[in-house]
Amino acid sequence: MKRYRYIFRGLVQGVGFRPFIYNLAKDLGLVGFVKNIGEGVLAEFQGELKSTAAIDEYIEKKLPRNAKIESIEKYEIEPNFDESDFYILDSSKGKISTIVPYDLGLCEECKREFYDKGHRHFMNPFISCINCGPRYTMIESLPYDRDRTSMKEFEFCYDCKKEYYTPDNRRFNAQSTTCPICGPRLFLYSFVEKKHIDGNNLELLDRVCNEIEKGKIIAIKGIGGFHLVVDPYNKEVVERLFQSKKREGKPLALVCKSIETVKKYCNVSEAEEEIFNSPRCPIILFERKTDHFLHVNAGLHTLGIMRAYTPILDYILTKTNRDLLIATSANLSGIPMIIDEDEALEKLCDIADFVLYHNRKIVRRCDDSVGFVLKDKFVLIRSGRGFAPITFKLKEKAVDKNILALGGHEKTTIALKKEDEVILSQYLGDLDTKEYIDFYEGSLIDLISLYDFDFDYIACDYHKDYYTTSLAQKIAKGQNKEVVFVQHHLAHIYSCMLEKNLQSCIGFAFDGTGLGLDGKIWGSEGFVIDGLEAKRVFHLQYYPLVGGQKAIKEPVRLAYYFSKIISPEFAESFFGGNEFLHQIFKTAQTFNYPLTSSMGRLFDIVGVLLGCGEKNSFEAQIPMLLESIADRNENGFYIFLMNFKHEIEINIVDILQQIIHDIKRNVDRRIISAKFHNTVAKIVVEVAKVLRENYNKDTVVLSGGVFQNKLLLSKTVSLLEEEGFKVFFNTVFPINDGGISAGQVYYTLQLLKNC
Repeated sequence: MKRYRYIFRGLVQGVGFRPFIYNLAKDLGLVGFVKNIGEGVLAEFQGELKSTAAIDEYIEKKLPRNAKIESIEKYEIEPNFDESDFYILDSSKGKISTIVPYDLGLCEECKREFYDKGHRHFMNPFISCINCGPRYTMIESLPYDRDRTSMKEFEFCYDCKKEYYTPDNRRFNAQSTTCPICGPRLFLYSFVEKKHIDGNNLELLDRVCNEIEKGKIIAIKGIGGFHLVVDPYNKEVVERLFQSKKREGKPLALVCKSIETVKKYCNVSEAEEEIFNSPRCPIILFERKTDHFLHVNAGLHTLGIMRAYTPILDYILTKTNRDLLIATSANLSGIPMIIDEDEALEKLCDIADFVLYHNRKIVRRCDDSVGFVLKDKFVLIRSGRGFAPITFKLKEKAVDKNILALGGHEKTTIALKKEDEVILSQYLGDLDTKEYIDFYEGSLIDLISLYDFDFDYIACDYHKDYYTTSLAQKIAKGQNKEVVFVQHHLAHIYSCMLEKNLQSCIGFAFDGTGLGLDGKIWGSEGFVIDGLEAKRVFHLQYYPLVGGQKAIKEPVRLAYYFSKIISPEFAESFFGGNEFLHQIFKTAQTFNYPLTSSMGRLFDIVGVLLGCGEKNSFEAQIPMLLESIADRNENGFYIFLMNFKHEIEINIVDILQQIIHDIKRNVDRRIISAKFHNTVAKIVVEVAKVLRENYNKDTVVLSGGVFQNKLLLSKTVSLLEEEGFKVFFNTVFPINDGGISAGQVYYTLQLLKNC
């Protein structure tokens, strides 16, 4: 008789791991117990065992689909002869180091039961099991047990209790188990009638479907917040949604039932299909192949589509017989997505016609994740439902100290380095309003509490005017901690280096703005990095940010300025003798505007010149249109000269001169856009070749918001690989400012390793 103790670490809570271990023991005729602990799952197996081989083989072959074991600690202990069975015991907290499970989309088994008239879960709007349902958004504390989630408010009925305690049932020990008898229920409020609508769950769902078909806007409470759901085939209601949300030109997300629907409208790769069908259910930016829904995506070349990850969304699609529905976050401009029904009823009266909500509390706001697929890898743009919290295992535990990183100012996230893991929060928004700052502060407190986290160092952006930087200094002073200031673009590169476990590379960080170490506004930075040592070796030659901060929203100011310098007659004819712009140009002759090397602003300028708009109603609107119009078959590029006076510099005037020349010659703007994208990719390659020669490095890292441009990223990676470089870009943390906090962690680790 032998007894073995196992400690499983990784994604082993909220994924049916304890029921799996229970059934393993039963199948192998073993006694003992299993329970959740702060570090993961603890199990003890006892029986007539020569070794652990039978247990290990069972685990390897039958591991639950959503579980991920990162490490197993096992050793032999003294047998307990008083045991006669195998039990699932109550959890014990202890040290918290387990991976928090992310929310899982509706599984096929639950979907079948939902539509099965003979099944007790028929039309259960909250149907779930060990393989699907809310997790992160309903967890109050760890370890993951029902009494530590928002499900604790719903006491089991007889049948749910039976499912929960039956070992061969798919809901055995599933904390989100519920049914129409004992679980949450739906409520429907009509703003038009100014009252709640009577009816059971199915009747309310049918009323919602009927109202969507009539062209109404419905606010629906989901897993991580409210969506605004609209019929995309009704152009009038889509236009109304754009206007009421003040979302001019910003694409709306779509939801559908199956990948076959996506294939009707978009090109779909095998990797995209796999991610679409996964339990993560992100919004994927697919390349569209038809002109359908141009009124939904503002004429872009992509459609953002996700799988219906809740029974409610799936049912509405089925009942309305729509291929797709719009499902966009329910929020007003400048405030986070709404998660509470009282707030929805108060604030959505001028947007929605009806509010469909339920009485299960959303513990944690979590927006839909967004990204695209490149070279079979998912490039994350927004970390949210299905991905958050991102938990990344460090390849080496070189530093014992814990680190809190507060991120930047836009697309903020928070990162924790705890022992041998880095944990990244969900998307926390742009910190321009009190509402987003409150959300950020609440999320910071929540993360520290959830992970029982204590830190030794706090990292933040080098920009002293960022709210996160001032907060870091305030926290550090109050708790006597040391602050590490990390330059914005270095953080971009270090975020990717962390993912790939790199100590050395050539790094390119392209974005809109970030305060540089010389006090200027950086945005097209090339570095040579060895551990902590980072040498800036490339950037676009500084140019004046004409209009200052206003140039970001109104890049027409910059476009006119450079047009006037390059060709006054072109500027007058192209911009129609605009007196306002002329005054801006005159001011720029005498006023010292801040200097920038921003690649993002260059994309803005070219976009304005190619008729993609004069103002950015939202971030990167003009560059997104510029990417959309580019001819994918064009391989030409513009000539550029590298200045080797200090760092390698390239003057954007040389490139803009050639673009204006092509515009004068009436060259198709699709060709010009493609040549411009190819030029930026070519710049990276040519600079990298010089740096390889000078520094003997052939590993290149690409990061920063400009590389959200899939065409640019694809071109750059392909050209670099053709030249024999090993190329890396973000595939764990967001490639934009959402990854800054992770980069701050890795930079701080390098600093501490060198102390």
